[in-house]
Amino acid sequence: MTMSDIGENKIEVTPKVADGHDIAQIEDSTAEPVVKVDSYKDDHHINLTWRSWMVVFVTCFAIMAQVFVVVAAGSVIGFIIRDLGDGAIAGWIIQGPLLMQSVLSPIVGRLSDVLDRKWLAICPVAVSFIGAVVSAKATSMTMLIGGGILVGFTLSTISIVQAIPSEVLPLKYRALANGFAFLAGAAGGLIGGLGAGAATNANAGGWRSIFWIQAGFFAATILGLFFFYHPKRESDFPKMSWKKVVWACDPIGSFLFIISATLMLLALDWAGGVYAWHNAHVVAPLTIGLVALVAFALYEWKGREDGLVAHVFFKGGPNFGLSVFAFAVEGWIFYSAVNSVTPLVVLNLGFQTNSWKISIRQLSYTIVTMFASIPITLYSTWKKDLKSPLLITFTLFLVVAICYANIKPSMNNAQIGFNVISGIGQSGPLTLLVALVQFTAPHAYLSTATGLAFSARALGGAFGSAVLDTIINGKLSSTYASSVSTAAIKAGLPDTSVTALLEAFSAGTGFADVPGLTDASLAAATHASQESYAAAYRLAWSSIIPFVVLALIAIFFLKGVKELMTEHVEATVEKDEQTEKVVV
Repeated sequence: MTMSDIGENKIEVTPKVADGHDIAQIEDSTAEPVVKVDSYKDDHHINLTWRSWMVVFVTCFAIMAQVFVVVAAGSVIGFIIRDLGDGAIAGWIIQGPLLMQSVLSPIVGRLSDVLDRKWLAICPVAVSFIGAVVSAKATSMTMLIGGGILVGFTLSTISIVQAIPSEVLPLKYRALANGFAFLAGAAGGLIGGLGAGAATNANAGGWRSIFWIQAGFFAATILGLFFFYHPKRESDFPKMSWKKVVWACDPIGSFLFIISATLMLLALDWAGGVYAWHNAHVVAPLTIGLVALVAFALYEWKGREDGLVAHVFFKGGPNFGLSVFAFAVEGWIFYSAVNSVTPLVVLNLGFQTNSWKISIRQLSYTIVTMFASIPITLYSTWKKDLKSPLLITFTLFLVVAICYANIKPSMNNAQIGFNVISGIGQSGPLTLLVALVQFTAPHAYLSTATGLAFSARALGGAFGSAVLDTIINGKLSSTYASSVSTAAIKAGLPDTSVTALLEAFSAGTGFADVPGLTDASLAAATHASQESYAAAYRLAWSSIIPFVVLALIAIFFLKGVKELMTEHVEATVEKDEQTEKVVV
């Protein structure tokens, strides 16, 4: 951003009182917010007490619960498929919640900017509590996906809970605020990975415990926000009728965005495992979704200046667009490749054989990413430099993508090293890109901007999951059965036993029941299975490399934000707040 590039006098304040009129009459006549683009220049120091830090803790706990939602089920998706079946639509276990975040984050963020932070942070979590209970009791994959969509409502509040620490702490601590959020998310990933692995390892239906744990986290989040978060700030938006409130939330842009995201993701998911790309189930929603996306972009550009993509985000420089794009690439890598494909690499290439051991192995990623974020956050806050750490961490992302693009079944130990590098690479973007996006937004649009960033990240993750599923499933469907059966038959397996062998590989058990299966034929088939999976995973990771390069280019052209990192607090919760309303 750089709000400093905007002229010092270009600031909208409360309209002055005209003769015979009062402020309330003037405010009632407009839905325009008070947009302060140079509030960072107010260097008034506010002492931070337990009130501010408790709010930070509660919101970070909420973020921890959200990451648990995404990581836990995704890390054991292969075992859920074995229990419930319907592997072709299992991608929606991840994509369903991400779709809710993608669609609703900017809208919920805008509502919280216009109306109320507290209750808009609480109510969606209550819906997610219900979804967690439904998921825990699911008797089919469709029921689990339906519960997961309800769980996804909590992900839409990321636009609020990620913005709250940034507005209750000074601007100079904005990287630190997002660093705390990242640590909470990393803890959620650690608990999610280990908890899911342990629960699933207990028995075939042990994955249900994941959703009971989610329900507990959601209940604690609701209680924490209710008892400890008491925002006092007046809205940057004037008092409005409900009609004006609806308009302020950009209903046209929101509708186009929802249609676009939903239909494109639906098309990509179907293309990944249910229908061929040329099938009408894929072509029709994908075409309509792309048309709606173009219409959304045109409307936000020409239709209104204060929509979901407010023009003020771009007035200070290129940082908003560049940061959001890089964040979408990070989501593409994390949600699809790191979170979902990596555990499958470990399982299907024979590095580990059960969910608990896979979870333990993934500590080489989760612990590293948690602790690597600390020096990155401290450096960025101390030096007020957010760009250099991003260049380094995205370069490490590129290294990881290249490594996995060459993965082989023989790389058992090397894959642990890939995890370590990936952990360091992940520790920068989620901490610093959010701060950069928030620096582009006046306080009146803080949650909106935050929501757009996480919407882009979730869309990137959902698109990434769909595309990588398409690549992997397409490769396996054309090579897997023939490769495994040919290898087994050459090693002595009877032709009539091929179907039973493939079913055993699909379930992960039942090899003893395959007629005529010898140790030699099983070894040959296992080797062929691992090689087929490795080829599919190499192709999937190779598709990521060009996007990481583009993200690096975007990071290179970011502008510094050092001058914005001041003592100013945008919405303190301290009782000794000094508030002034400027009237000219």
